[in-house]
Amino acid sequence: MDSGKYLEMLSERLKPYFDLEREIIICGKKTDLFARCHVKHVRTFLTPKDVIDSYETNEYFVVKIFDGKLKEEDLFLFDTFLKDIMKIYVSPGDGHMCSIINGVMVLEEGLDGEVEKKVRNYSYEKSYFFSLKGWSRINLAVVDLKSGRIIPSRRGKKLEQLLMP
Repeated sequence: MDSGKYLEMLSERLKPYFDLEREIIICGKKTDLFARCHVKHVRTFLTPKDVIDSYETNEYFVVKIFDGKLKEEDLFLFDTFLKDIMKIYVSPGDGHMCSIINGVMVLEEGLDGEVEKKVRNYSYEKSYFFSLKGWSRINLAVVDLKSGRIIPSRRGKKLEQLLMP
């Protein structure tokens, strides 16, 4: 499967739940697909106006296509890019519970064993004011179109079924 068809397939899977944007520029870098979902959970008493409490969860997908083999430098730059996106889109506050940023690297030429090991061990989580104002996490997954494999990070294992080509 080529990268264009894969992006179409992934867009169709995300469309019912996420707002999608194609080929946008964030922090001066192009992403091939950007998706965002904002859910507000509200508990009420008798009527909808009687709000007991509420909290928000946000989830973002950042999909980037890489032409050649994935190198450690590319992984580092993508990690920095995802952390910059976190600074822009995550706004911790009293109503914020969590924000999850899923970084998906789509590869056409595969990756080295050492880079695969780094992806599998990747973990980044940040709490705001001792988690009273929420927390955020970055999940990372690599989709190798050449071999048809999905390589998720520790916390990104839930993405495997969604990202399967």
